[in-house]
Amino acid sequence: MQMTVPEEKDGLMLSQLLKQTAADVPMWAIKEAIKKRDVRVDGVRISGDIRVHSGQEVRVFWPKSVVSAQQEKTLPAPQIVYEDAHILLINKPQGIQSQNEDHPLAGDSALTRVVAYLKGKGEETDHVHLCHRLDVQTGGLLLFVKDDESFESAVQAFSERSFQKFYTCRVKGCPAKREAVMHAYLRKDAQISRVSVTDYPARGAMEITTGYRVLKGGEHALLEVELITGRTHQIRAHLAHIGHPILGDDKYGDRLLNRALGVKRQQLWATRLVFEAKGVLSYLNGRSFYVDCPF
Repeated sequence: MQMTVPEEKDGLMLSQLLKQTAADVPMWAIKEAIKKRDVRVDGVRISGDIRVHSGQEVRVFWPKSVVSAQQEKTLPAPQIVYEDAHILLINKPQGIQSQNEDHPLAGDSALTRVVAYLKGKGEETDHVHLCHRLDVQTGGLLLFVKDDESFESAVQAFSERSFQKFYTCRVKGCPAKREAVMHAYLRKDAQISRVSVTDYPARGAMEITTGYRVLKGGEHALLEVELITGRTHQIRAHLAHIGHPILGDDKYGDRLLNRALGVKRQQLWATRLVFEAKGVLSYLNGRSFYVDCPF
């Protein structure tokens, strides 16, 4: 289980947070996970019950018996945007992982919801693959494929950056330029689940490119952002770096402003995906899929 502590849970004890957000997990399992140091907060193993704060990343490794019990439960159906014999494109809600990194078919995630949906239709699911990821608190278009050949085609397209991925977000302030392609360098610190952005090369940093255009100006502008390179937390960190953090993002944004505005959810949504692939998925080339954002 992985989650970002929401603003309304700021200051709760870790055990209480887990009790409230994982209502189907028994208290003995919560205590056991904390006791065995199977809980990480911002990438650090926790050795006891502590207070957590909004914006922190919490990751829990539940006992195997709990994971097995969760797998047997009925999962919510995914919101399907498009489906055919090769692909399944969904609108992922905020608050769930794209995939459980340690046990892909365990718990509630976009992948397990898709697998449950396909099994319910009597389809084979042994070759279902997730093609890319969205952060837990980022909603929107997420692509799955149903066979290995389609997966190879999608992986090649993403690696060659031929798919175009667009996001809609609301930010603090409004950029001076109505439209721009920004270049910078991003370095990831896996220990604290955080990245930093600089305007110059740094040791361990990777080059990033992010495009944007202003859809609506004002005190809290609405932007369409194109993710040209796909690094961890790239959009959130890059926009914060230029002084326009995403509303509702406590990790890279303005926590005091978020509280003043009463914005409790990250206002970032993957709203458009344009296909351009080789191989078996080439029949979709030029197709553009779109979903509305909820803000």
